[in-house]
Amino acid sequence: MTNSTSSKQLAANRENSKLGGVKTKRGKAAVRFNARQHGILSTLLTQYEEKELEGYLQQVFDFYEPQTYMEYVLVERIAVSYLRLHRVSKAEAEFIRLKLEPRITRPMIVLMELDEVVSEGYKPTMQPEDVEHLGRTYMRYEIAIENRLYKAMHELERLQRMRNGEDVHAPMVLDVQNENGFVSQNNP
Repeated sequence: MTNSTSSKQLAANRENSKLGGVKTKRGKAAVRFNARQHGILSTLLTQYEEKELEGYLQQVFDFYEPQTYMEYVLVERIAVSYLRLHRVSKAEAEFIRLKLEPRITRPMIVLMELDEVVSEGYKPTMQPEDVEHLGRTYMRYEIAIENRLYKAMHELERLQRMRNGEDVHAPMVLDVQNENGFVSQNNP
């Protein structure tokens, strides 16, 4: 049984692809985890990332020498965070190179509206629309990933100090508020 797409459906798909993105609550709910599945936060690894993750894991394991299951989980979380930060850096580099080295054309024949390519510029490995989107959102991902990374590192170090018999205080929480565009510590 083959599922062939009709020319009418293909035309409709092409028109739909030109729209400005998901608008409905149902549509937004369906795509809200796309970044986890396909992008910077993806849990899937490309063939190139497998070796990178192995390297990160080995370095973090060598540094922290986990002894318990919880320490092992936190070490793995740290390595995955490093990999995700690397993805963010790659997306940022793609965005910057695309902006700094655009494709340049000049009209060859004005009547026929043909252009001669003067400079190919940098050819991104991603589509320009994807690079543009990532350029707008990579910082948000970077901050979230760094927060997870530091949280895992601090918790791992805390667990290891407890395991080694050190007196460890509970993590401190600081209440912060935003006043007139400035973030300040709450003073009771």
